[in-house]
Amino acid sequence: MTSPEERAAAILAAQRFVVIGTADAVGPWTAAAQYRLLPVGLYVESDLASRHARAIAASGAASGVVYDSSAGLADADGVQLSFRARQADADPAAVREVLAARLARDAVTAAMLDDEVAAIVRTARKRLYVLEVERAYVFDRDAWRTRGTDARLEVDAAAVWRLLDRT
Repeated sequence: MTSPEERAAAILAAQRFVVIGTADAVGPWTAAAQYRLLPVGLYVESDLASRHARAIAASGAASGVVYDSSAGLADADGVQLSFRARQADADPAAVREVLAARLARDAVTAAMLDDEVAAIVRTARKRLYVLEVERAYVFDRDAWRTRGTDARLEVDAAAVWRLLDRT
């Protein structure tokens, strides 16, 4: 039987998009973004002026969900995440540090890394947003099957990322 941590790691390893939740003075906001895995969470690229980027800069917090949108009802599963979030500095060394830290799933060659750093640095409005996982949850399948309720199980986020580091 697969543990909740193994399920979370499998979902995060297989998917590429996270729906990021933030809040600002106007209210709550969500935005989908492509993510890459880091040793303690993930990062996304975004425009400085995007609403979620401004909210992250103001609060240092975000939430997210990663799930397979093509799964049928019986196979639905997902990972919900609570993040400590920050904008990475725009200088080449800081960008390289974030990009070079990616887990094996998202690793690239040295030449590709150089190209990625250059592309980000030369785009004045683009930034990397580091989303460090504080808490993680998976769908509670037992609650759904036995009681018909939509619930979540908290998982050991450090254990999930240890599993991801092996893939």
